[in-house]
Order: sequence, then C-alpha cells, then structure tokens
Amino acid sequence: MTNLSDSLELLDQIIQIATKAASIEALEACLRNNVDGVLLGIGVQWWRVSPRNTIADWSVASGDVADDIGAGLTVEGETWASLTPKAWRRERSPEVLGVSVPVVGRMHTFGALSAHLLLDHAQWSAQQNAWLGRLLLLAQLVQDRVERWNADSSVTKLAPREIECLSFAAEGLKAKQIAEELGIGQQTVQFHLARARLKLSASNTVQAVVRAAKLGLLRTSR
Repeated sequence: MTNLSDSLELLDQIIQIATKAASIEALEACLRNNVDGVLLGIGVQWWRVSPRNTIADWSVASGDVADDIGAGLTVEGETWASLTPKAWRRERSPEVLGVSVPVVGRMHTFGALSAHLLLDHAQWSAQQNAWLGRLLLLAQLVQDRVERWNADSSVTKLAPREIECLSFAAEGLKAKQIAEELGIGQQTVQFHLARARLKLSASNTVQAVVRAAKLGLLRTSR
C-alpha cells in the first residue's frame, strides 16, 4: 500500500519532470502517467482569455479527474486572481478528497489544476500544507510552460504588417494615424490589429501590445 511520503515524493518527481519537459506533449505525458494509491489523478485546464469560457483552450487529465477540474472554484463576485485553493469531497466517492488550485499566468492567461487524493480528514489536516505547496508549484509551472509555448507558436504566425501595426499602437497611435504612417486603409489596420489580438490571445489592443513587448516583437518605428 502506498504511504503518504511516497505520494509526496511522486508529486515532487512530477514537478521535476514537468520542469524539464521540452514540449507540450512531454508535459501531457508527465501529467497523465503518474498516479499511485494516494495521488489518484491530476487534471489541468488552461484558458487564453477567460476562465468563464465553458471550454478550455488546453486540458489534460489522469484518472477520472477530467470532470472535476476547477471544482469548488467560483468567480461570482470575485476575480480569478483573488480565488484561493479549495478542498472538497466527491459526492459519488466521499472517500476521495478533491483539491482545486486557480492560477493566473504572467501574460494574464488563466488556469486551474485539480487533484484527487485518497486521504481522510486527519491525513489531510496533518499534511495539507505539504500537498498544497506542491500543487500550487505544479499549477504555476504548468501555466507558465503552456503560456510560453502558446506565445512562441503565436510569434511564428505574426505577419510583418501585424507587428508594424502593434509597434505603432505601442507609441499611442490610433488606427487612422497608423494607416497614414503605413499608407494603407484604416480598415486594413483594424484587420491587422484584430489578427494580432487573436494570435496573441489578447482581449484588446493594449493587452496585445503588452504581450508583444514581453516577447520582444515590437519595432522602433521612428
């Protein structure tokens, strides 16, 4: 029978493997294939723009956690960043403890990590900090890796004209002014900015500019 220290060591190993994962496929394999008698499963969801979306932009799960990712987390009257980890018992399997961890990425993407643990009340009370600390670390690590890979793939797809429009927008120019600078129509500028927002998973042009700046994409136009 698996003891608690072995399961915590397994979680440490998952964190180490996730840290070294060279691709999103390797990260998914790490999260899917590591379970034992206490750590029954891990699930992660990731959203580019909003955790209120019904379908995540990326998700992975082991065991039967898929249906419970983010359980216990609510956003009514709260921002996602203000939420704290929640522990809960599964109605259909009350012996299983669920833990959900919300996370916000450095580029303002959103995520949730949930785990199923075979722990009774006394065991959870005794080792709550050890489990939460590791799950929080894993959640942030996965968020950062997926966020970076998504951004990197977006960078390769940004057209030169989209980068030019973002660079002018970063200087405070409006669409009409950008059109005059580039000698193109205002609607064309708006089209390029819209495409850049989509590729950078940004909800508005300001957010797109910030993300492009963090990725080193913006050009000095003057």
